[in-house]
Amino acid sequence: MRTRTALAAAAVAMAAVALAPSPALADAGTCTVSAARVSWPSGGGDLTPSGAIELEDGVLLLDGGAGVLDPVGPTGSIAFEGDVSYTSAAGVATTLSNPTVVVDGGEGMLLFDVQPDGTELIPQAALATIDLRAAAISEGDGTAMLDGVEAATDLTSEGVDVLWSGAPGALDLAVEADCPGTDAAATPTAGAEPAEDGGGSAGLWIAVGVTTAASVLTVLLAAGSVQRRKRNSARSELHEQPSGDGPR
Repeated sequence: MRTRTALAAAAVAMAAVALAPSPALADAGTCTVSAARVSWPSGGGDLTPSGAIELEDGVLLLDGGAGVLDPVGPTGSIAFEGDVSYTSAAGVATTLSNPTVVVDGGEGMLLFDVQPDGTELIPQAALATIDLRAAAISEGDGTAMLDGVEAATDLTSEGVDVLWSGAPGALDLAVEADCPGTDAAATPTAGAEPAEDGGGSAGLWIAVGVTTAASVLTVLLAAGSVQRRKRNSARSELHEQPSGDGPR
């Protein structure tokens, strides 16, 4: 009984491995950001940018972002480099660095590493919310694009505490991302039959998994049967062997 249980457990484990989803299939909806740009009227009068952050007529410009974007939702995260130094509304010399834009459907968030002079670094503090309900998402030719024009921003309580005294304005966001496999899904290659539904690959993996599990179980059960026959034969020979002591 213990042998049969062990064999069944081994077969189930093999089936679980065969049926595990492919990481490539799990990440099929995620696109890699190839270009991103943010322009945000700062409202501040004395800002000193450096690195990839620029300042033009009071507008902070973030360029060259990298990250991921899922057109469904949309959702994603785009990180930029550079920093900007200023004096906060509380009179503290402060530096913002490593800005990140987080997209979650119609909502967004602008995060920075915040380093007030004389205190510890505050990593990726959420300083402003972004209204992305009017943002446009488009797909085609293996790319996805997200465009948010004049997206309203509101400072968070932490943003009010650490930023400059001016009120930032509406934000413009433009993101372009490469989506591998999009073209192949939209235009089948020559000789290939398009799948009738999205479950073709999953069905193939299930079939392979079931077949593999069944084959392994058959082989293991057969091996167990052979071992049982050998043990039974040995017992029979032991019972049939004449005793060494004859009748007296």
